[in-house]
Amino acid sequence: MKHNLLSILIFLCCATATQLLSQRVSAQTASTASASTPGMTLEQLTAIKAIKVANLDKDTYFKSGGFILDRYEERPAYVFAFSDGITRKIYLYKVFTAADTKELGLLAIYKNEKSGDVKSFVIPGASADRKAWDAYIDDLKYVGEKEAGLMPTLTFVLSREMASLLSGGGGKSEEGDGKKKEEYNFCFAPDAPVTLADGSSKAIRDVKMDDVVLGYDAKTKNLTPTRVKKVDAHNGDFTLAGVWLSSVNDLTADNRNALTAPTLLEATANHPVLTATGRKALGEVEAGEILYRYDATTTGVSAYKVVRVEKSVRSVKNVYNLSTESGAYLIGETVVLDK
Repeated sequence: MKHNLLSILIFLCCATATQLLSQRVSAQTASTASASTPGMTLEQLTAIKAIKVANLDKDTYFKSGGFILDRYEERPAYVFAFSDGITRKIYLYKVFTAADTKELGLLAIYKNEKSGDVKSFVIPGASADRKAWDAYIDDLKYVGEKEAGLMPTLTFVLSREMASLLSGGGGKSEEGDGKKKEEYNFCFAPDAPVTLADGSSKAIRDVKMDDVVLGYDAKTKNLTPTRVKKVDAHNGDFTLAGVWLSSVNDLTADNRNALTAPTLLEATANHPVLTATGRKALGEVEAGEILYRYDATTTGVSAYKVVRVEKSVRSVKNVYNLSTESGAYLIGETVVLDK
């Protein structure tokens, strides 16, 4: 009887924490999505649940089956060592549609290090279809209860993340001795120029929380002023990848003897940029793909073709990253996306 009551209590705590976390995460992205935008469907939940992650510790950002999985808040795995001697881990990913980078919800992956068993729980966003939520609750009850230690670990992780969101935060954070591994950092060099709302620029190291920069609205495909919600700073050794861009108009016009020199965009390889096919990590961008840059003559964006890529342009000791209300901003007048 006591065991049943404890199981019910853990189940209720997990379900409640999930709902609150889902609402809070959705609220963070409300500025980039209309309240009427439909959320995750049951079919999408089923497809996301079927995604297999080849290497949970290394695969922090990738596309699969029409979806993008992006490690939640750059977190490494939560690790639990219970008295039974079994190590258990929980990995969290944000889930986006690959076509339009619409955020759908979270994917929590549980792994039993002894047996190797992996179980996935797709957590719908607050605006998801009711059937998707019903499927998630069923997974908690019928899958979660069969694996000893799963429900307590999942409940702890979701509750911990919810507490972190409720505590606020923001501003510039220094990693110091507790910095994350380089693969979890999505950043730019200190001298990377951020385009401001008036068209001028400022080095990213000088940007502060609440500054207004030039952002990009993926829905309207227009540039728009946006507020900086957070500035992250990391110390360590970071390799920057680079792509060189030339205007599509220059490449197609009959003036090949007067071409403008290609423009370099550099960042850590995993930082997302906006391509003609949607969100993509800079290190995965290939020659011939299209990115978008600020066009002063139209105050909009113009298509630029990648004419050269390089995996390692230079190394730096400090890198910076912005979180914005619009979810996108401009580095060197090129549209980049929030991590």
